[in-house]
Amino acid sequence: MTRLSASLTATRIPGIGVFKLPLTRNDLMLILVGFNLIAVGFETYLAHMISGHIKPAEAIPVVLGPLAGLIVFAALYLRLIRKAMTTSTLIIIGAASLSIVVGILGTAFHSDRALAPSYLPGSSVRWDWLIYAPPIAAPLAFCGIGLMAIVAALEDTKPESGQLTLPGILTFRTPMTQTTQLLWLVTGGLYGSTLSAFLDHGRTQFENIFVWIPVFLGLFGAIVTTLLAVYKERSNADFFVFFWVMMLMVLVGVFGMGLHINADLPEGGAKGGLVTERFISGAPVLAPMLFANMGLLGIITMVGAETSDPKGENSASEA
Repeated sequence: MTRLSASLTATRIPGIGVFKLPLTRNDLMLILVGFNLIAVGFETYLAHMISGHIKPAEAIPVVLGPLAGLIVFAALYLRLIRKAMTTSTLIIIGAASLSIVVGILGTAFHSDRALAPSYLPGSSVRWDWLIYAPPIAAPLAFCGIGLMAIVAALEDTKPESGQLTLPGILTFRTPMTQTTQLLWLVTGGLYGSTLSAFLDHGRTQFENIFVWIPVFLGLFGAIVTTLLAVYKERSNADFFVFFWVMMLMVLVGVFGMGLHINADLPEGGAKGGLVTERFISGAPVLAPMLFANMGLLGIITMVGAETSDPKGENSASEA
């Protein structure tokens, strides 16, 4: 207990307060990245099982997602326990690059399936093909997670200056600070999640008013995050509002998962037992958790972020 207490570092979450955390923002982000890769691989498995079996090409994200996640966790062990910063960072970047390649290939395959063939009348981009084809935005999750891992693997040498370091190799300057880069990635994730929810729920013809909740709230969260990413100077009050918007995204995800589980249960409810086929071909159980995931990533992005407020000035919530 003494050793654990000694490793705790006082870290400020602007607009919220000061907390003693055992890990840095980047380490927390990488832990979530590892879980995300495993979860996305499992979700892809359920989605690809709709046809009854998984084709060789469809098995690529199913296998490589969890594999990349386990590699990230192994690298985190080297990073946190062995203090092998250079080796662990290169391993994480390698696994992240693999995730990005999988995402790009998946998006290309899904896009090809979403375009109507030329022999059909009308435009090749048709609403009915878009909503019933494999989800175009889904593979982009691998790209987003990979980019998040690469940004988080680099050391923020001079906070809010854009100067990042690949431990033991080189230091370079980027046009955006690390916090801004992470905010843009969260923004892209929210826009992608909202688009995915809109297309998925289009299959129901939007008959239920509840299916509009993730569309409107997801768009709201994406716009708020966009504004925060655009701001050159961010105050404690800005982050305070952002925190609660991200908490709203978490609630949207959890609530949506509950509704999807309820939709996949037999008409008799939980008493009717669980039918695996309904969870495979019905409402995707883990899909709404994309919003919760983006909310958590947004909250982690706040850890240790700099603000434009005068030093020593805290918001009312931090007093």
